[in-house]
Amino acid sequence: FSVAVLEQRPVVGGIWSMYANGTSQVNSSEGGYCIKDLLGEEDGKAGDNRDHSTAAEVLKDLAKLGDRLKEHIFTSVKVMKVLGEGGNYTVLFDDELVRSAGIVQCRGVVLCINDRVGLPRPLCVPGQESFMGVVADGTSDSLAGINWRGKRVVIAGMGAFAVENVRTALEHGAAQVIVVARRHGTICPKAIDYLNFVKPWDEKYKHDTQTNVKQFLRWKQLYEASGCRLPECWPKQVKHDGHTISVSDIWFVAHHMKKLSTMTGLIQHIEKEGVMLCSGDFVPCDVVVGCIGFERSNFLCESLTGRCEVKTTNYLDQHMMYLADAEIDEGAFNSFFGSSVLEYGKFFTNVFVEGLLRPDILGERLWGCDTVAVPISQRKWNQYIASAMKLIETDDRIALHAQQQVDARTKHFWRTLPPTSFLSVNRKEWEELHQRLNGGVPVPQEQQLPYFFEEIPAWC
Repeated sequence: FSVAVLEQRPVVGGIWSMYANGTSQVNSSEGGYCIKDLLGEEDGKAGDNRDHSTAAEVLKDLAKLGDRLKEHIFTSVKVMKVLGEGGNYTVLFDDELVRSAGIVQCRGVVLCINDRVGLPRPLCVPGQESFMGVVADGTSDSLAGINWRGKRVVIAGMGAFAVENVRTALEHGAAQVIVVARRHGTICPKAIDYLNFVKPWDEKYKHDTQTNVKQFLRWKQLYEASGCRLPECWPKQVKHDGHTISVSDIWFVAHHMKKLSTMTGLIQHIEKEGVMLCSGDFVPCDVVVGCIGFERSNFLCESLTGRCEVKTTNYLDQHMMYLADAEIDEGAFNSFFGSSVLEYGKFFTNVFVEGLLRPDILGERLWGCDTVAVPISQRKWNQYIASAMKLIETDDRIALHAQQQVDARTKHFWRTLPPTSFLSVNRKEWEELHQRLNGGVPVPQEQQLPYFFEEIPAWC
């Protein structure tokens, strides 16, 4: 196939080059969010990234990939419209470098233009001009250069960027962090996310129920021992619909050490020395960080294609796929994709290629009558998880792609961070977090938050 990638921005990297902070880290375990295989570096000879890779590591890998694909990537090219149907498409674009419009004819289109993460919602509350401290959003390095040491910090929101800013503030010496949110998002320790990738899968890509129950019990015990407030949706649901599950060890240790706490509510306004909540509670602080989520951008897909429905296989039409993160509903991470949208992207990229190669065989299952259509605005993770499983069960070549993807990922985990090594490293990090939050002074073992995941090797 001849492939062209049209990128509106002058650089590649997507969200990582647009919204990430210098202190950002991948929410998923390293083996579950890794493109070393695409770079031919899966053997580790060129070096491996750290667990929960840093923004610098991810951007370095993306830069390498962009360089290797530079003959296919056209930056500063804005797609204006996708016309056509049935595998015969015309893409209209503006080339901003040469200031001219153009068209390209193609048999297939993949729209990788995001959905769930559109523009960041700014923290718009009155009184910011009177605040004696710093008010900023928690994305795009808006807080780069701030001196966190000794500061009292209020963070609005409880999604992935909020939890990241909690870590950043605490690791850089903040005296106290208070998270203010409408409801409590679900936070899991690194061990839980790691287990979700590394534990053995059965033929339907499910984990052993008994060990699932055991690790959930340890997770709940950790919540209770640390003093963290449980998500309001527990035990009926693991997470609120629309929320991700944020991965953080420091969240629990900082609660235990009284460095971090949460309050349910909204910021009504900001005063000279702190924030006033809608509940009437006043919270004194030196820094206010807004992390209240992103607008959805599904309207872009509708505008570009003129379509308002998408199949749960991600197809808009024959050989036209909307490959973008959707709403994270309950059970979203209960698949072989784990917590990684990258793993989802890898699988459905292979599905797209199989559709190009075998349209007569797969067409009805991918874009035809043998699949379900939903409004683009109502796309959810569980829809394409269910469709993925149906394709795996009904097509041997797609099943092989899934098996090879999981096998390669598992091999990577066992080479870079096998269960015994993970346990040793994670337990050591757990202890060091206490010392770091205690100003560098060691914390006696008996005063530390217990480590609840000694059984990791046995569960794997």
